[in-house]
Amino acid sequence: MSLGNDKSVLSYLGYAIGEICLVAIGILIAVALNNWNEKEKDKKQLYNILNTIHKNLENDILEIDKILEFHENTAPMYDKILSGAITKQEYLDSDNIRLPFLIMGYPEISFDKRGFNLLSRYNSNNDIAQDTLATHIVDFYTERLFEIKVDDDFRATDFKDNYNHWKNNYSWWATYLRREKFDGFIEYALNDPDYKNRVANAYFLTYDVFLPELRLFKEKAIVIIEAIEKREIE
Repeated sequence: MSLGNDKSVLSYLGYAIGEICLVAIGILIAVALNNWNEKEKDKKQLYNILNTIHKNLENDILEIDKILEFHENTAPMYDKILSGAITKQEYLDSDNIRLPFLIMGYPEISFDKRGFNLLSRYNSNNDIAQDTLATHIVDFYTERLFEIKVDDDFRATDFKDNYNHWKNNYSWWATYLRREKFDGFIEYALNDPDYKNRVANAYFLTYDVFLPELRLFKEKAIVIIEAIEKREIE
């Protein structure tokens, strides 16, 4: 083979290698751009989820405040009954209709978990271990909702026990439920230690167990809201 032919082959090989390198670089750039686009897409998706959680927590705090206010207004009734200071006239007072039904119901709370559910699904498709805020939110919801549900279940069981006990053991139950006549219930409430025991138990489950959990939820929710707002600025 002549020198000229050798140069032609080398030139062709150099050209081919250059083309291959260009193609490889192009592929690498395309892959990098695709990865960057996917990361930006995931980042935007997470950002939208955090905004949803922000709104959910704001709504939850409003609901918690309503419940805290309700129980703050109800607390003096518990104090009067447990201290033995309650009178028959107070039970009969039409402005005090809540009093005879003090332990027969309470406002319930339903947390807005849309954002948390979105974050859980997002986490199943993406690794959020590196995002401390996202992992903190998951831990917050998992722990707080569990604790509140446990305490709320205790209250529901207590309510059910009161309901069934009165229904099955007292002749005044029908007129009490229909709010037609409270004489039988009032006699029981003023003179039977069973009633004070039930009021004390309801007070404990509500004021010493359940409401502190709501306050803790609110406290931690405010911290998360502030962290999300800071993330938005960044």
